[in-house]
Amino acid sequence: MSWRVKHLYIHIPFCKSVCTYCDFVRFVSDETNIKKYIDKIIKEIKTKCRPNQFETIYIGGGTPNYLNNKTLNHLLGNLNKYLQAKKYEFTIECNPEHLTYEQALVLKKNKINRVSLGVQTVNNNILIKYKRQHTFNNVKLAITNLHKANINNISCDLIYGFNELTNKDIKQAVQFIMNECIRHVSWYALELKNNSILNNQKYQLNDTLIEKQLAYVIKCMNDIKYQRYEVSSWSINKKYQSMHNKAYWLSNDWKAIGLGACGFENKVYYENIGNIKEWKPKKTIYTKQDYYFQIMLMGLRLKEGLNLNRKMHKDAYLFYKDKLEYVHITNNHLISDNLNLLDNTLQELI
Repeated sequence: MSWRVKHLYIHIPFCKSVCTYCDFVRFVSDETNIKKYIDKIIKEIKTKCRPNQFETIYIGGGTPNYLNNKTLNHLLGNLNKYLQAKKYEFTIECNPEHLTYEQALVLKKNKINRVSLGVQTVNNNILIKYKRQHTFNNVKLAITNLHKANINNISCDLIYGFNELTNKDIKQAVQFIMNECIRHVSWYALELKNNSILNNQKYQLNDTLIEKQLAYVIKCMNDIKYQRYEVSSWSINKKYQSMHNKAYWLSNDWKAIGLGACGFENKVYYENIGNIKEWKPKKTIYTKQDYYFQIMLMGLRLKEGLNLNRKMHKDAYLFYKDKLEYVHITNNHLISDNLNLLDNTLQELI
């Protein structure tokens, strides 16, 4: 029964402009189409979900906070009743340039208790080159506005691997994280996505630089004593680990609503395809091997690894046991020897 699913992802595919490295489903659109899309989202939620169902709801994009405050209030007001009454995590992705104090109050009023802020870098020249619409000052103001509205569980997304990025930029970003007491940080390596502007421009990644920058990121995050609990994720302590993302990494079921949203329910993976007026799920039914590979692929990203007391994790481990390398078992958890070399382990499974 889909009502037993405890995690919900909603995709808002609208942006003011398109960043050069992005290939998520996104559009530059007008208010009329945006409102119609949000109304369709709400209608689908009322049909497929029930009140108090979800432990986590995550609104991603696109740029969810590109919605004007009235439309955002309409969406969140219809969503928050689907959260469990007590412990829940309600996250929205935001771009700094749109995050006014008035918008922060809308988020707070509607039970948002976690904001994922798209910072990417503190170097303004890099932000301009890669078509971001904010500056570092916008980031600082957005965080001030969130704090004033008493939203303190803030995650910052940062990217390493830009050819122009220096260790000084990384150090400055980490100093900012510490100074602002940012609870959670995701450091992602720059990738060339198939449908991105960078890929079409034949951008060349520097793998050696990426490797060195990751090592420096790890050193700097260790220096400020943040805990790396997943390949790309650090938190100030365990309390601020992302509950929603951990559902993905542990291969729990999650429901997906909206164009471009991907979900996983009862061993069926699906992506909602179509257009902003109409979409439907394109389904992939996982075989036993597909399912067990996903469990390994996602679970070994976590520092704590796979809990072999869970039947699905133990079954996946036993299925791949003879092929596994660079892993060990501690306290009945299957753990990667080195998160930075995880690809070596997965290559053996492939």
